[in-house]
Amino acid sequence: MIDKAICPICGKPKKPWFALCWECTEKEKQKPKCEVCGTEVPEGHTLCRPHWKEKFEGKKQLQSIEYVKNKKEVEFKEKFEGKYYFNSQRVKSKSELLICYFFTANNINFQYEPAMRLGDNDIRPDFVIDDHKGNYIILEHFGLNDSSYKIKQEIKEREYQKLCAQESCFSFISTNEEDMHNLKDRLGKKLNETPLKRVLWK
Repeated sequence: MIDKAICPICGKPKKPWFALCWECTEKEKQKPKCEVCGTEVPEGHTLCRPHWKEKFEGKKQLQSIEYVKNKKEVEFKEKFEGKYYFNSQRVKSKSELLICYFFTANNINFQYEPAMRLGDNDIRPDFVIDDHKGNYIILEHFGLNDSSYKIKQEIKEREYQKLCAQESCFSFISTNEEDMHNLKDRLGKKLNETPLKRVLWK
């Protein structure tokens, strides 16, 4: 039986909500991955062998459903994951990159999209902050404003609020595109409603 309180990589204790301990999660994030499919690649590479061959050895057009499916998946990733990097780690948008810089400027220890388990669901919040006092702050950035996205946003918010009600060590906040115009005041104010309170934010 798998012990949820033990990290499967290093064997150190971890919180049961996280797939790995904090240190192993950081190490996993630093490993280079293929920009198309996300599989691990050797240091200095940005594509796995199959995708490298596809790009540089002829670009064969496969007229199959599988090819169309993979092509759509790649186009989706390129459209929504963006080309932004923070400490060699890819982030999905310019707004999330600004949040990373805000956290770094304020010496906040955070993880980007760590693997977590909520009940029977595997989730990846945009950011999880560890205040080193046993508290965790989940931050989701909601960057779109259409109706279908709003429905997903409401579902996520309910899930996180439920987690916070069950586990007192968790707090949940969110940001939107309006907050990006003044992160210092807007995000700082939201963080001050959590255990991570400060008089001044940079």
